[in-house]
Amino acid sequence: MYTVGQLSKLTGVSVRTLHYYEKQGLLQPDRNTGNQYRSYSEDDILRLQKIAVLKQMHFKLSEIKVILDKGETAHNDVAVWSRALTQQMAIVKQQQEKLQAVEQLLYSTLYAMRASEQVNIDEMLRFIRELEQPLQGKALREQYFSPEELEQLPVNDMSNPLTMEWADILRRASGLLAEPPDSPAAQQLAASIIEYADKMFGGDEQLIQKYWDYITPQEGQPARMYGMTAEVMQYMDAAIRIYMGGDLPRP
Repeated sequence: MYTVGQLSKLTGVSVRTLHYYEKQGLLQPDRNTGNQYRSYSEDDILRLQKIAVLKQMHFKLSEIKVILDKGETAHNDVAVWSRALTQQMAIVKQQQEKLQAVEQLLYSTLYAMRASEQVNIDEMLRFIRELEQPLQGKALREQYFSPEELEQLPVNDMSNPLTMEWADILRRASGLLAEPPDSPAAQQLAASIIEYADKMFGGDEQLIQKYWDYITPQEGQPARMYGMTAEVMQYMDAAIRIYMGGDLPRP
């Protein structure tokens, strides 16, 4: 058993904070009937450890109390501590996945701004929508591609410099739509696209074609990949066909 002062010194949690946790029902130390001094047990230490982890993940104290009240007591039991730590690692993993999703969306928004050289309100709205419904796009890709193919897709890592390189190519393509696809500028664009596709997909022409088909919007549907509208894709397609002199795979 530990006094409040001892527990504070050992954990670095202030006495005032320990008292506040008690007031909020997060900790329930024993009280000496004579002097009302607090005594903290192994159970309290386990709860305090959980509180520390959950606070770092920005859970509210009210939410932490609900989580803790579903737990179990320690009594210096290795199995109990193991289960508690395993549960906490699962929570940490969930939070990491959420943060990674947010990171991807931030990169996506930066990508959109780089590709269009403007702040696109529709893209900001999509960002908010993706935060609220983060699994829809991922589920669609998982239905279309194998796990091995997913690892190679540009959407797999928005922080990849190659992904941002495509934003530059897309900006060039959008600026050339008034030019004929056999113009020198359009043919330079086609060469850049082919070189990019080879770097991004490692020369896997089958995957290049499959990804191109995947991001091609259906008639009347919005672009699946930012900026890759039917008009832009048709223009790229035409420029590449002329450059290659035939009907060959496209990125």
